[in-house]
Amino acid sequence: MQKVKSAGLKGMQFHNQRERKSRTNDDIDHERTRENYDLKNDKNIDYNERVKEIIESQKTGTRKTRKDAVLVNELLVTSDRDFFEQLDPGEQKRFFEESYKLFSERYGKQNIAYATVHNDEQTPHMHLGVVPMRDGKLQGKNVFNRQELLWLQDKFPEHMKKQGFELKRGERGSDRKHIETAKFKKQTLEKEIDFLEKNLAVKKDGSVAKF
Repeated sequence: MQKVKSAGLKGMQFHNQRERKSRTNDDIDHERTRENYDLKNDKNIDYNERVKEIIESQKTGTRKTRKDAVLVNELLVTSDRDFFEQLDPGEQKRFFEESYKLFSERYGKQNIAYATVHNDEQTPHMHLGVVPMRDGKLQGKNVFNRQELLWLQDKFPEHMKKQGFELKRGERGSDRKHIETAKFKKQTLEKEIDFLEKNLAVKKDGSVAKF
């Protein structure tokens, strides 16, 4: 899981929506980028604006959001390449749709900012952004505490198995392929976001300079 603060939202947006050509991720096949899609949004969005809308629509009280607050917890939904090669395109999409349904029910559909599926890399995966709102305020530490992470390890495979997808429980030791794939994608994403943040020039008027 990736914790995203204000400074990282724009870079995350650029990566997920392919708004800048990657210079750090050779895994992206730009000829297949048109095969990507977002289960939450039917077009590209401004991540900062969407997150602000979600917070403001639920916030109670007048206290401003801290500048260092975690605004989005991004879940990386994937498995190993062998798993996806056994699925036809329709079943692959259903895999992500069922995942999206589970997380929408768990964290509130109104708190899902985006659910972007990437089919233009070696292994299909979904970046699902949750704004951790609870009881009228951001509560990332409470929403995604240790118990919740253990719940995800147990219940996600159980839920997907009921939908006809054979996923092993994420470990503590049992499903190394699944975990290593997720770790690799997370590390690659972190490098990509770091590059974008360091090279993003924002003009005083708020527009973004190309690089």
